[in-house]
Amino acid sequence: MTQMQQFDGTEHITMYHEPERTSIAAILGLVCSCIGCCFGVTAIIGIFLSIFGIVGISRSKGRVGGMGFAIAGLLVGLLMAALWAGILGMTNFGMGWMRTSVAAPTVQILQHIEAGEFDEARLALGAPASLVPDDVMVEFRDGYMSSLGGAVAEPGGLGELFEGYGAIGQQIQNYNGRPNHIPVPAMFDRGYGLLVVEMDPNLQGNANTMDIVPIRIFVVDADGNEYVLPPHGWVAPQVDSSADDMSGVDVEEFSDDGDDSADDTPGDDGP
Repeated sequence: MTQMQQFDGTEHITMYHEPERTSIAAILGLVCSCIGCCFGVTAIIGIFLSIFGIVGISRSKGRVGGMGFAIAGLLVGLLMAALWAGILGMTNFGMGWMRTSVAAPTVQILQHIEAGEFDEARLALGAPASLVPDDVMVEFRDGYMSSLGGAVAEPGGLGELFEGYGAIGQQIQNYNGRPNHIPVPAMFDRGYGLLVVEMDPNLQGNANTMDIVPIRIFVVDADGNEYVLPPHGWVAPQVDSSADDMSGVDVEEFSDDGDDSADDTPGDDGP
């Protein structure tokens, strides 16, 4: 007969605990958030991974660690996302201003010139461009239209704006660093062309408008040919100010017949 051994609770029982492991999501979240300083989209990924890591660590009941990594990844990710949001917002604002306040009014000026509406074009220009005579505008118009055709429109959005800059990027390099010169792409009948608008800050400050007031316009085609209004070396005609404007002054006429009219003052007559 076999004797059954009973457990009386006096033996020592050794418990083996599973070692704590670090959350992979927390580590990846921190890495992606840090990389977000160079690539903004990874900061968004880092935020979600960090949140996933925090939730996983909280539910693990001590089996998973790395809460510090997860929180650091979340904070860094939020900081990088806010930084890139600011950069993208400023870029969007700047590009939108370039399109609406530089490219659009300049294209409108070109369209006035193409239609022979030279006085309308002058109203949107500043000196010396506003002082050029009609024949100079005609020469400028015929020059760029022979290569690019007529001006169609400014880029319709940020996508077209970036596409335009990509198409004329080589030409832009020739105008980098020039003070008060703003290069923008524009659509012509035969493709993209480069518009370079020269402005006068003093004139612009008194213009009472967000639109740029060009004092000189460059149109550059894909081959780098440049058409300028007014042309280089052109000198505005000088106004003759030597003669005073007497149109509004009443001039009293004096007669030389004073010898025929004797002075009738009493007492001057002889006896």
